[in-house]
Amino acid sequence: MFDIIFWCAVGKVLMIITENLATLILSITTISLLTGIFYQAVSEALDRRRHPPQGELVDIGGFRLHLNCIGQGTPTVVMDAGGAAPSITWGLVPSEIAKFTRVCTYDRAGFGWSDPNLKIPRTSQQSVDELHLLLTKAGIDPPYILVGHSLGGVNLRLYASQYPEDVVGLVLVDSSHENQVTPEMWKRIKMQSWLYQVFRVVSQVGVLRLIGEMNLLPILNDIKREIQKYPLAVQTLFDTYKSFCYRPEYWATAASELANIKKSFEGLRSVTSLGSLPLIVLSQGSKDSKMSDERFQKWASLQLDLTKLSSNSQRIIAENSGHLIQLDRPELVISAVQRLIETSKLDE
Repeated sequence: MFDIIFWCAVGKVLMIITENLATLILSITTISLLTGIFYQAVSEALDRRRHPPQGELVDIGGFRLHLNCIGQGTPTVVMDAGGAAPSITWGLVPSEIAKFTRVCTYDRAGFGWSDPNLKIPRTSQQSVDELHLLLTKAGIDPPYILVGHSLGGVNLRLYASQYPEDVVGLVLVDSSHENQVTPEMWKRIKMQSWLYQVFRVVSQVGVLRLIGEMNLLPILNDIKREIQKYPLAVQTLFDTYKSFCYRPEYWATAASELANIKKSFEGLRSVTSLGSLPLIVLSQGSKDSKMSDERFQKWASLQLDLTKLSSNSQRIIAENSGHLIQLDRPELVISAVQRLIETSKLDE
């Protein structure tokens, strides 16, 4: 009899402890999430104050794109950065080009200082549509010389094919190619897109920022280590770049851009010729450490294939440079633009 009473009492005590423990865990979790959200919101506000946009924010219909135009002259140079990259990754190139003509850099929606536009999949065609609207709204009249790095090269190659009357030259800086991805690489791209979505979720509650500020985020640590070899003016851009990476919309946009890369590449398959448009293809001359010899050879072959887009093309191999030619050999990008400007004036 007493045993029954004892075990009933023990059961009630355990039930109370369990219920209280569950409540405690739920409370701690709720408080942690709210604290994380508050930390993220306050930190983002401080980031925006510390790193104000260079240039202007142009409303193109419900959201704003960041545009920075400097220098004077014609034609206007329009630059588009690589995949998931803000405009500041052009380093010192725009300021040097501005010494002899007007140059405009911009951030695709969701990157850099631009507002996100995630209602529509982030394809190259969408980027082209938004860039054209941006230039129109901002009153940046043609003619243009387009300069695109990596995925930005895909976007501007598509732009040149759709607005040929506006474009007098194209520079592809180690541009992506529609045939570059193997079936095995598609699998890695899907995994990478999934990882970006994870980053988006954890950045909403400040976890990604906290890990990054503790120097425990490998992606940022690798970038910080790599930029030490560049001029101090480039190194100082790291904190601005880092602030972009802490935003949920950055990773959501990067995930969408990557998830739709196949559609972007498919959109290029009909762009087999740009006629006689002056074209300069800049290609990396040094193999990146993570690239196999086989993949490097294929990349070189695809870069050569890009020269077939125009009957007036030239390929320049950037010796001692990896994929980031604009940082490793900025003078090559600058001289390519100068050459196309001279060509455009001769054709007037």
